Amino acid sequence: MSIDMTKTAEAPPDPVPAAARPFDARRVATIVVGVALVLALAAACWFGIGWARAAFFTDGPRAAAREAALDGARQTALNMTTTNLADVPGTTATQRSSMAGALLDSATKNQPRIEAEMVSAAVNTTSKVVGSALTELDSELDRAAALVVLRVTETRKDQPPASYRYTWSLNMVKVGDIWKAEQVASLENPVPLGADAAPASPAAPPANQGTPPANQAPQPAVPGNPPAAPKPGS
Repeated sequence: MSIDMTKTAEAPPDPVPAAARPFDARRVATIVVGVALVLALAAACWFGIGWARAAFFTDGPRAAAREAALDGARQTALNMTTTNLADVPGTTATQRSSMAGALLDSATKNQPRIEAEMVSAAVNTTSKVVGSALTELDSELDRAAALVVLRVTETRKDQPPASYRYTWSLNMVKVGDIWKAEQVASLENPVPLGADAAPASPAAPPANQGTPPANQAPQPAVPGNPPAAPKPGS
């Protein structure tokens, strides 16, 4: 008798039905962990991209612009409240370097008068920023506004130094890479400060709106925008 080898033997039936097979917990756990890892990776990518976008394209540049504008306002206020009688032309040149627009035009036009007033006052002044805050920022137009409080110390020949608090509002504009003032306003009359007097916060309301002491030197000139306090003897 011959055997037909062309026929394929059929596999024997599975003696255990699929429904009756034991539950494979390890296999299910592996699948669950794999899905969780995929979801975690997707979430990390999403939030990472969002953080990077905020850091490098929105929040980061805006924070840098705020800090640069405030630094510019502080430096401008310092430059404009510092007088060196040994170098009056250098003093006014430094002041003009912090100005822009109509303020710069007025300072340039009135330079001889401003320098003559400095010499006539015969007062050296130094200043220190004791408080500052940025109140406005338009980074697209490169403009900002700031409030700066200074301690200005005046020194006259044969007299002890006298310190005053100045509170200024400055409108700033970015010229190239430098923030400069295009408008400056004094928000209060200079307030005499004792040796240990604590300066007011920049958020404090203006105070001491009366007439300044008779022996106080004129405030540093702000061309085109006179200070709030009248000059002694005027």
